[in-house]
Amino acid sequence: MIRLLEDAAKAWLRASGIAVPEGRTAGSAEAAAAAATKLGDDVVVKALVPAGRRGKAGAVQRARSSHEAASIAQRLLGETVGGYVIGEVYLETAVAIERELYCAFMFDDDGPRVVVSAQGGVDVEATAHEATQSLVSITIDSLRGFPVWAAVDLWRSAGVRGTTLRPLAQLTTALHRCFVSGDLELLEINPLALDARKQPWAVGAMMAVDPAALARQPQWRDAAQRIHPVQPPSPRERKVAAVDAAVSGPEARYVELDGNIGLLVGGGGAGLYQQDRMRAYGGRPANHSVTPPTGSDNRKLRATIEAILEHPRIRALLVGFNYAQMARADIRVNTLADVLDDKGVDTSRFPIVIRMLGAGEEEARARVAGRAGVHYLPREASLDDAVRLVVQLAAEPAR
Repeated sequence: MIRLLEDAAKAWLRASGIAVPEGRTAGSAEAAAAAATKLGDDVVVKALVPAGRRGKAGAVQRARSSHEAASIAQRLLGETVGGYVIGEVYLETAVAIERELYCAFMFDDDGPRVVVSAQGGVDVEATAHEATQSLVSITIDSLRGFPVWAAVDLWRSAGVRGTTLRPLAQLTTALHRCFVSGDLELLEINPLALDARKQPWAVGAMMAVDPAALARQPQWRDAAQRIHPVQPPSPRERKVAAVDAAVSGPEARYVELDGNIGLLVGGGGAGLYQQDRMRAYGGRPANHSVTPPTGSDNRKLRATIEAILEHPRIRALLVGFNYAQMARADIRVNTLADVLDDKGVDTSRFPIVIRMLGAGEEEARARVAGRAGVHYLPREASLDDAVRLVVQLAAEPAR
């Protein structure tokens, strides 16, 4: 997913009829002072980075004058929050908040889901752990949609009562329409604030879009280009990103880490699980990857594999997937073998562990059978078994 900056998210919500505070973007202290004056001086200054918990990091601050807004902007600009450089700040009119709530739309294994809580704000995660009854969620039936009555029931389940329910439910269903029409993978409103008149406002907004939808939503591509990670992308990261942008279809991603074990994985929970297990066994991942289901066009897969193998510190490779339903194992292994051959990689000195089941598995096993250093694990082996083995092989002295 591609996370967007809050000003882009707020512009989208405002254009969709969602009540959001008036705001302006500034890239300097002087611009922040001018923006604060136009907004009425009492403003909130926010670091424009695609990261959560900015308030906890001191990157969201109240200013009651243009001079104070300029001073806050001066302190924030150039600093880093959540791994991103603050290149701009966002100033918006301060809302007199009487109550903070939480609302988010996302995807899980069952499809689109809405999560709400009667207690929002910077401590929403701790609140969720301490008072789980205030955090409720339901899966949304994509065919039936999310009508107002369902939103009323959801907020009532979270403990909200009274005349607040209907306007809150109407805003929530409007947010769902934004979630669908914008091809979003995440839409989080925190806080979803109630003012003194009990009217709801989307005061804090985090949005992430589906990269595969950029052809339909070109404005998101422009918005994503304003995000500045602390470390500039490596040549390998740039290469994968360029291929991903040029070739249509599901996302491919390669993010370089400081370890020495490459991971060719599908992303999502299984990919993160393998990284966690690798660290638990004392190994160090060299990268995070997301590889799409692959048909006849394997350019994204090949670019990702090439980037992994070109990492200067890599000493071993883990190919770890759960049962492959939409991507044939033989296409993935054939592409890997082709890149190994093209680069002249001696697998007797570069161990590879493969744990991959599914369509084309027999052909995949045949393609690498007899290659020294390639360990295609039996069907009963788990992802954990694969991680343990590759960490062990990477730790052995090179032969």
